[in-house]
Amino acid sequence: KAFRAREQTDRRERAALRAARHWAGVERGARAALRAADAASRALGDRPLRGAAQALRRVAGAELVPIWPSNMPPPAPARLPATPRDGAAAAYLPACINRIFGNPRGAPPRPSLPEALVAVSARAGLGLWIPADAAGNCCATPWSSKGHRRGHELMARRVADSLWRWSEGGTLPVVIDASSCALGLAEDVTPLLDDPQRERYEQVEVIDSIAWAHDRLLPALEVERRVGPVALHPTCSTVQMGLGPQLQAIASAIADEVVIPAGTGCCGFAGDRGLLHPELPASALRDVAAELEGLELDACLCSNRTCEIGLQQATGRPYASFVFLLEELTRPV
Repeated sequence: KAFRAREQTDRRERAALRAARHWAGVERGARAALRAADAASRALGDRPLRGAAQALRRVAGAELVPIWPSNMPPPAPARLPATPRDGAAAAYLPACINRIFGNPRGAPPRPSLPEALVAVSARAGLGLWIPADAAGNCCATPWSSKGHRRGHELMARRVADSLWRWSEGGTLPVVIDASSCALGLAEDVTPLLDDPQRERYEQVEVIDSIAWAHDRLLPALEVERRVGPVALHPTCSTVQMGLGPQLQAIASAIADEVVIPAGTGCCGFAGDRGLLHPELPASALRDVAAELEGLELDACLCSNRTCEIGLQQATGRPYASFVFLLEELTRPV
């Protein structure tokens, strides 16, 4: 990150700062691009899209223009679920990657991840409230990772103010549905706040969806049926936050067997790196792909959308958030 920060030019810093200032618009633009590309892919196939992406990469550079993988997901729904504030057990900030990327290709488009998490939380008697101004807020990790100091600082201060306001001064916890974003809110925001803002922010309880599901939802849910073997991929941020055992416990509650390949480690996707350099997840996950080859699995579970894209690229399996299966298997029969 320090090397990247030193390499940034004023022009790039200004562009990153503009993106941070208008992040809600960036989200809309990303969904529109995915929608157009998805329509083109259905009509023409992926080959023309990959060719266009390669041509742009030669002009603009491989660090700016992603490839077009065959499993690029369609866009997420433009509207987040409508949720009441009254009686909510927690505020819920759907991560921007889950506000942009929809469900895996080949999977039903609904429920979306926010819809599934809202539904299963309500079933457990713990309603979630999604603030009307959630769009445009981000954990600030994308700017931190790329060394964009000004954009990082702006987004960190914005999300800190939003979480303080949504939590009503720290009285309401805030749930986030992507493990890397939960880690970003814990580590990337606080260092950029002034003393009064930092003091407020440290009073806000941010809960990753794994901890939310394991500690608060599972005890109040009835698992109506179970599935057979599932593959599980604890992400780097999941491990760093110490949530690997909780994720495995959730999987064990809804599946007869949980398979964690021996080669499991960093998936190599690293935010957008896997879209820019697909050889990274291909290399990082080669042992996982080999171990899963030939196995009959009912589901492949994770807790981070971009990691799931990389896992599907490398293994051919439709990895998705554990929340979907938890919601499905706890629906009343």
